[in-house]
Amino acid sequence: MAKNTFREPERVAKQKKQRRRLRMASWLNDFIGLDRLFGEDNSWPIRHIDRILWVTFLLVVYIGLNHNAERLVRRIQRTKTQVDELRSQYTVLQADFMKSGKQSELSKRVAEIGLSDSQNPPHKIVVKSNEH
Repeated sequence: MAKNTFREPERVAKQKKQRRRLRMASWLNDFIGLDRLFGEDNSWPIRHIDRILWVTFLLVVYIGLNHNAERLVRRIQRTKTQVDELRSQYTVLQADFMKSGKQSELSKRVAEIGLSDSQNPPHKIVVKSNEH
């Protein structure tokens, strides 16, 4: 069977929690010597050292994330510039290719070989179905 026990009053639980906090603050005070830094009569920083450390940690995380975001923005801008340059190169190359395929450009290139355009119109070749 279950054993009946008395429930601890809330103030006893708070006192235990307070003692634990004070234990951490006193340990930190012994280790670092914060009372010499702030004075023995000023115990506010020592009592709230856990909150101070938490806020410090959050500030460090915030600064790190801010640096990361700025680095990403710079990388995105650099990539956009590269994309714009490649797009302009593509447009120039495509225009040159389309121009090189015209008949006037082809006739200039084949003139070096000795070929030229025919001055006569093309002849139509008619094949009858029974000659086939």
